[in-house]
This record gives sequence, structure tokens and C-alpha cells, in this order.
Amino acid sequence: MIKIVYITKRGKEVAKQIKEVLDYYFYDNKVEHIKDFKIEKNEDGFIFIMATGIVLRKFLDKIKNDKFKDPFVIICNENKELIPLLSNHLGGGNYFSKLIANNINGRVIFTTATDVNRKIGIDELSKLLFLETPKRKDILEINKKILEEDISLTIPKHWKIKKLNGYKINYHDSYEVIVNDSIRLKPLRIGVGLGARKGIEKYKVFWVVKKALFLRNIPVWRVDAFATVEDKRNEIGILETVNKFKKPLFIFEREEINEVYKKINLEKSEFVYKHIGVYGVSEPTSILAVKKLTNKSFDNINLLLKKFKRNGVTVAISIER
Repeated sequence: MIKIVYITKRGKEVAKQIKEVLDYYFYDNKVEHIKDFKIEKNEDGFIFIMATGIVLRKFLDKIKNDKFKDPFVIICNENKELIPLLSNHLGGGNYFSKLIANNINGRVIFTTATDVNRKIGIDELSKLLFLETPKRKDILEINKKILEEDISLTIPKHWKIKKLNGYKINYHDSYEVIVNDSIRLKPLRIGVGLGARKGIEKYKVFWVVKKALFLRNIPVWRVDAFATVEDKRNEIGILETVNKFKKPLFIFEREEINEVYKKINLEKSEFVYKHIGVYGVSEPTSILAVKKLTNKSFDNINLLLKKFKRNGVTVAISIER
């Protein structure tokens, strides 16, 4: 949950615009006046439309705890100028600041050295490419070094990246990322779950998948596998779309899918259950795809995009924690 907190009438109008952006991108959010605002310790981030001093004095000490786990904090004024203040890289403060500014005709004011110098720190790189989180000492070492010179970045050869500010890019056959010839970061596995009405056309599946990936800023080449329920194993629209993306398709049985609903609190559809014997397809199969790729428990898998529905197609995206 992202909380958007305002004080003035003009601030409320800016809050509404920010909410529209977050709603469009399917991020859970809530707008609150400062009088009603409470920190519940389960928030993903905060956007405060007020003076920086108020946030620093009144709220920041109650939010900050650990650089690796803190929710992001963004300050926004009534002129739509956004300042990512806390957890800018690992927590997504930079990402959400730019996302919002680009959609409300705003401006981002960066304060960290790598951002001011238009370099991508290793911690932000890990978020951009969906990699495991670097060690603290590596973040300090690389982010200091990258301000002075470009450093080497070796990535899987099928990743379609040609340029990243601060890096000299090389390619290899291994499925890992190597920074500065010494720091190895594992790509987190990403699974896309697919559901669709019977006889769905390929172009509808294709474009809904593309839109879902766009909503989470995931390039197609970064997806590891697609997944669906056994009833859809011969659905031409799904098969041809996955084939076009040149990715594996995992087929899961009803019993496996229903087991996910016993262990994870997902939205259930009685309509879907009456038709095919499961409460949903896209969310549980995306989770099962990551589990199959990693052999990790459900607790170590994150539902990155909840069920996204368009034109008879449902898509969900999960990622290894």
C-alpha cells in the first residue's frame, strides 16, 4: 500500500492526480488528510504533499529503520516537484518519483550523488534489472567508484541492453550479472500467469501480456516462463503468444492451483471455480511458475502484479523474493 498524504486544498488536488497515476499502473494506494494519517508499518511507500520540514520532524523517525527494508518516502510540493527522500533505490523512491512526474507534468529533484550525476548505482541497477540485492559493502564501493569512471557490467547475452549510464557492457553465456568483474548478482526469476476465455484470439493475449509487463516495467526478455491451468493447455491464443515470446509454458493441474489458495490469501472467483474447478488461474499459476523455477517456498515469492484483466484475458506476474 502506498499512502498519499496532503494538508491543503491544492495539495488534495495534486494527491488526486497522483492517485490516478498509481491506479492506472495498478498499485494499491490511499489518499489521506494529515489529520487522518497513521503509520501502520506495512506500507510500501509514502508520498507527502507538504513541507519537507514537517515530514522530517513529525514522521521520518517513525518510518526509517533499515536501508534495505524501509518503504520509500517522497516529498511533493504543490507545484508538482517531487523529491525522493528515503529508500530511493532499493525501495523504489526514484522509480515512483519519475513515474508520477512523467504522468502529471511534474519534475523530480534528485539529491543523491549517483542520480545527480546521471549514473545508475548498483542498488538501483538491481531494481532495474530485477536482481538479488547487493551487499552493503558492495553498494558503497561501486556507487563511489562509478562517480569517477565507468565500470564493467557483464550480462546474459540474450538480454537486450546496449547502454547503461556508468557501465561498460559485456555479454556472456551464464545466467548471472557480474559487476566490476567481481560482484556476482543472481537474476530473480519471473513468472507470468495466463488465463483466457475459450477460443481467445492470439492478438488479444499478446497485447494484454505486453500491457501487463509495461505496468511493471518488465521487458519481455526478462521473463523466465509463462504458466496456465491444465484446461488451457491446448488454447491456441495462449500457445501462439508464448511461442512468439520464445519462452517456456508451464501447465499446472487444478490440485496444484487449489493448494496455492489454501496457503496464500488470493482473491477468489466463484464463477471461475464453477467452470474449471479453480478459483483463479493467472495469480496462482504465476506463483507456481516461480516456485518451479526456484524450488522456493510460497513465502519467498512475491505477487508483483495482481490479476490484470482485459478483453477476455487475465495476466498476473510473480517474482522470486
